[in-house]
Amino acid sequence: MPLVVTLADWAIQVLILIILATSLMSFFRPDPRNKIVRFLNGVVNPLLHPIRAILPPAMGMDFSPMVALVILWLLQSLLHRSLS
Repeated sequence: MPLVVTLADWAIQVLILIILATSLMSFFRPDPRNKIVRFLNGVVNPLLHPIRAILPPAMGMDFSPMVALVILWLLQSLLHRSLS
């Protein structure tokens, strides 16, 4: 596997984990001044903002993390298929 593809795969996997972490953290209302919380939100919010602009909340729930995860999984799948 070429180095660029491996790095892209790792980057996608890290983004997936960060999105999952921020989604789980939203249930506990962490302190927004915490450095880790600010870092995670700083990474995730630019990815979710365009999705939120297209897909408004339904019944008070934000589905943008799920849409982002599906997109990232599709990208990762395409990346793996291109190598096969």
